[in-house]
Amino acid sequence: MYRAVIYCRCSTEEESQQDALKKQTQEARTAVKEKGWLLAGEYIEAKSGTSTEKRKKYQQLYEDLQENKFDIVVIKSQDRLMRNTKDWYLFLDRLVENGKRLFMYLENKFYSADDSLITGIKAILAEEYSRELSKKINNAHKNRQKLGKTFMIPSQTYGLKKTSKGTYILEEKEAEVIRLIFHLAKSHGSIVIARILEEKGYRDRRGRVFSEQAVRKIIRNPIRCGTIIQNKRHYDFDLKKEMYLPKEEWKIHKSAVPACVSEEEWIEANQAMDIRARDRKIDTYCPKGNHIGKYDLSGKLRCGVCGNPYYRTYRKKYKTREYAIEWKCSEYLYHGKEKCNNIGIEENKIFAILKQICKQYYKGFQLDSKRFVENTISLLEKVLQHTDKEEEQRTLEKQLKNVIQLQEKLLNKLLEDVITDETYKKKKVELDDKKDSIEKELQSISQLEQAKLSFEQRIQSIKYKLETEIIEQAIVSQMIDNIDRIYVHRKYLEIRFYMDKMLGIDPKSFQTMYEITEDFGDSFGIRFPLPEDFVYRDRKRLERERIIEYMREKPNITAKEIAEKENISLSTANYRIKKLRQDGRIQFNGNGGKGNWCVNEKR
Repeated sequence: MYRAVIYCRCSTEEESQQDALKKQTQEARTAVKEKGWLLAGEYIEAKSGTSTEKRKKYQQLYEDLQENKFDIVVIKSQDRLMRNTKDWYLFLDRLVENGKRLFMYLENKFYSADDSLITGIKAILAEEYSRELSKKINNAHKNRQKLGKTFMIPSQTYGLKKTSKGTYILEEKEAEVIRLIFHLAKSHGSIVIARILEEKGYRDRRGRVFSEQAVRKIIRNPIRCGTIIQNKRHYDFDLKKEMYLPKEEWKIHKSAVPACVSEEEWIEANQAMDIRARDRKIDTYCPKGNHIGKYDLSGKLRCGVCGNPYYRTYRKKYKTREYAIEWKCSEYLYHGKEKCNNIGIEENKIFAILKQICKQYYKGFQLDSKRFVENTISLLEKVLQHTDKEEEQRTLEKQLKNVIQLQEKLLNKLLEDVITDETYKKKKVELDDKKDSIEKELQSISQLEQAKLSFEQRIQSIKYKLETEIIEQAIVSQMIDNIDRIYVHRKYLEIRFYMDKMLGIDPKSFQTMYEITEDFGDSFGIRFPLPEDFVYRDRKRLERERIIEYMREKPNITAKEIAEKENISLSTANYRIKKLRQDGRIQFNGNGGKGNWCVNEKR
């Protein structure tokens, strides 16, 4: 049986074209089925056919032509594959060279060498059609930009919402986040702002935390102050790339959409970013630590299989809807498990390992944590302690009482015709202003006194965090700075330390607990074996094995009893049992919930 793969493409990523792409995909699958071929793979994407540069699925198909994964490539027609003559001939050359065949189901025929002339002409015509279409689209864009009445804004633009009439309004909750970003941008960089937003629990429309790049884009985009700039870039069909146009050709439309911040705030935030960027380029600038990154582990973690760096990612937990932080191989993230199938690591787990190593790393260094905490608390008390405001409060209360009495006397004199209306009004304004001033001062003192009451609680809270978290985190962070690389393997971590930063620690001191790998000259490594249940899939595997063992020991065990043993919910226990039955590992002999479990032993 021949192995066939299908390639399907529509011209744009718009929703209106998605139905066309689904229909094309179904047609290709039907064509494979009718020919009696085995469907070995699918390459489906919504991209323009004028160039192959940004078409990931096409690039993957082009590479797979050299592999023994399939025999036939099935497409609807020649223009679905591409509209570029040069790319067409390159594809055919590799196709023929590797003994593959191309089937076009619309014409119900295979490509053959005899078709080279006619298909070449078709490719030229398709390319010419695309060139003319590109000209028409660019001309339509220019006319629309001149009028400045309609704007094409991405649907996921944070802070804006499109109405049924085609106009835009502010998404107020998102607009508040944007205003906070601009307020912080006056004194903080994008990395710090992203961290603050994450701590406050703010997320983008897809539920992801704001990255440094996302924050920077929000600040730099003038749409935040209601301005839209068009004609900044132009796609050159012949060069097959976007060209940036000079500022003189830009089309600037102010008040085009509702503004989240004023133009002055937008300019102030961008100027602050420019100043910080300029300061980072001067010779005296020295980044903290040995690696430039947002997190302690940035630039440290490397894949022990392929050697590529690990990147920080987020995974939403199904039950709690919270985010778990994981580090994964960049090769796996970009190209999938076919390129690299190394394990991912949960951040909290790797920090637990580093804390364990840290205790051995600083063995012999008598760090007096108790004295450190006492000195820190003493300093905080001096900084946070409030001065006594009781005497000042009594004085202000007395002054307020006098002002109220004067107001009453003034009113009596007006009623007794002792003073004129004009004199009354003038004196009343003076007394009202004085009264307001005193009341504001009293309110300020009252707030300070309330803060004073909670002062001891604040100090105790800070002391507890110092003793339980902060000092330990600081020590681990310092140790990470002294680490060159952490290579992640499936069964162990290889941690390499800088020799010149060992603070006089003898590497041999680690031999009592860890295996020392070979000396690398300027660094040395230790091997830390990972526990059997370190990886998520291994934990699930061990959990399934424990359930099987429960059934082996007690054949009539119930799902409720399993849930109690594993400390999981009843529904989770039932799901685990269901998966084991589907895999053929177990079966139930009985009816109506009465019977015994039978374990099918592996052979």
